[in-house]
Amino acid sequence: MKTLDKADINSYLDTHYLRSLSNLTVAHPKLLIVFSGGNGVGKSSLSAKIQAELQALVLENDAIRTALLEYKPELDKDRQLLGKLVWEYTQELYPRLESVTTNGLVVRDAVIDWYFDKILPVFKQNKYEIFIVRFELSREKQLELLRKRGGKAWIPLDVLEAMLDSHDAYSKRFLSMHTPDVVITDKTVFDYEPVIEALRKKLSQLQIL
Repeated sequence: MKTLDKADINSYLDTHYLRSLSNLTVAHPKLLIVFSGGNGVGKSSLSAKIQAELQALVLENDAIRTALLEYKPELDKDRQLLGKLVWEYTQELYPRLESVTTNGLVVRDAVIDWYFDKILPVFKQNKYEIFIVRFELSREKQLELLRKRGGKAWIPLDVLEAMLDSHDAYSKRFLSMHTPDVVITDKTVFDYEPVIEALRKKLSQLQIL
């Protein structure tokens, strides 16, 4: 594969991914919403609900991957490089969000547990409050939801299933340092109203400050 120009890639993603996002011009105080839990548990469904109900800005790693593959289809043959480019773009994007959007209500539609110690400090340095939604699901429910959704183009179902134990280990580490604001269980996995109400309350508090 030819050497990729990072500046060229970032410029493409800014144009074809970032500027196409909904709610860029909405005005909200700075509140980052992150998800703790495994794959396939409903993060994207909840993100869409928050986006629709509260006009949040949703940043989704999978959407960035899709944009990269449209621009450089050859990356499909090098999944490790694809993941590296997504990571580098997001780490470059997070510190400058304030310069590209008035919307401080940001949903990171991805699992936070693995790299929270590299991601959260960036937002905290830029004065974002952190709101944590924890998916505390049984292994049976995780497998049920994951198998119902299936794998993705860049990662098959069997690999996602094999990662569940690792997810649990990283979640344990994350939760030893951070307390969730809302916990979703097997019984409430698709009941998003408590999350929306908790976020409304938090936004009201931030607007008063």
